[in-house]
Amino acid sequence: MTVKMSRCVAVIAVILSCSVTILCQFHECHDDPSISPDDGPLADMQFTWLGALQYIHIKTGLPHYFRVPRVVLISRLFVLCTAMDAAQVPEDHALGNIVFGDYERDEAECGLSVLDLAAGMECPAAVMLMPIADVLLHPEYKHFGAKNSIALLKMLTPVKSGYMLPACLPFRNFLLDREGRQTREQIMLIDFTADAPRDFAESEEKDLTRINLLPKELCYLYDPKESERNATKITRNRMICTTGCGYHSGAPSIVHEHTGHWSLVSLAVGGPPCPDPLRGRHPPSPPQHIAIYPYVPWITAAITGKAVGAFDKDDPFGYLMPRQAGQESAAYETHFHEWVGHWWYGGARCHDRGDNALDLFKFYHEYFSLKPLAETFLTYYLQIESAMHTTVICVKVGMPYQYSQPNVTDIDTPVVKVRIPLLRFRSMYMFQVQAYAYNATETSSETSSTEEVASSDYEY
Repeated sequence: MTVKMSRCVAVIAVILSCSVTILCQFHECHDDPSISPDDGPLADMQFTWLGALQYIHIKTGLPHYFRVPRVVLISRLFVLCTAMDAAQVPEDHALGNIVFGDYERDEAECGLSVLDLAAGMECPAAVMLMPIADVLLHPEYKHFGAKNSIALLKMLTPVKSGYMLPACLPFRNFLLDREGRQTREQIMLIDFTADAPRDFAESEEKDLTRINLLPKELCYLYDPKESERNATKITRNRMICTTGCGYHSGAPSIVHEHTGHWSLVSLAVGGPPCPDPLRGRHPPSPPQHIAIYPYVPWITAAITGKAVGAFDKDDPFGYLMPRQAGQESAAYETHFHEWVGHWWYGGARCHDRGDNALDLFKFYHEYFSLKPLAETFLTYYLQIESAMHTTVICVKVGMPYQYSQPNVTDIDTPVVKVRIPLLRFRSMYMFQVQAYAYNATETSSETSSTEEVASSDYEY
């Protein structure tokens, strides 16, 4: 069966394994170009990297139900939280478990076969409790008395599900615009609706709130004196203040990049709840957040085991982008074609984010839905043609399962071919295809103006 369109012909396929291993674990992170949630409660199984830190009573073994900080999964073995949450444990309690209320299991963990999926069986969501193996506090907290800082919690074993993707670390400073000024764009804060999530077995709901940055002068006005909280002012230039109130400690703020990646921007410090609107009091101090971008070199150094000074000047993450590492290979066309969650990546540039993705633009996005009358085997063949003087460098195929293996050929040409085998199915089957291109007439010598903003207040 073949579906033809005006400028593209449909194709679907999947590859069993990637021919080249990704150079760094930070390439694999939350990428979902199709969702754009509104303010308010979120649907189940969204932003599954948001978790909670449990404090366990040393005698009863019960969790502390009144202080439940939030944590963010940033790799398959580490979560990120505030330093105060990791170091200042409630009395008679100890660090317990990392809890993910929406743990999305893959087919291997559920033991589902292709026949089971064709029959309409689904892998139900689960709750994962992961013990903490180690705590890494940022040196500015341990040795210099800076209270508003970050910490890494190492879990006992890595997260194994192929659908549990970490949040993306920021490849650039999203708090600044291209001119180096504080951005006026809104950022999104994700948190649990309950102040202290208690019963993750009933799937604690999440909530999205769009917030704006406030002028830093206002943030400094409410900054505590040195004698109260910060022995140094190291983190003062790494703090931001936003609109809103009542945010919980560790609640993350994120941005949605044009490539589809969800990048972490900040962690909330926490503070008093929202005031009663019926009481005539002066407005509370604005919520404070810890900017994550200045800490990226330390985070990647702590996780990879490399010294911060070992990183290249233009390589704060400690690795080259896949396209830079594999572009000279004769088999470059088949490099970096792999599954990332529910998305099949066709092309090394699909991994690009931040400044490395400024030349990318999405020109094609289509949804496909099929409802067979009987058990069906189907393969889609799609030919995508880009506009004049442009080159297709990335094709993403979004599918509900990873059993089939799409195949993308002729990457880095104006016309690419996609083959998508759907194996077998009996009920409604939905998938989507996106294609990214860049202007082939642009010279590779052009550099981003953001490199000139090294003296920003948010820099490391």
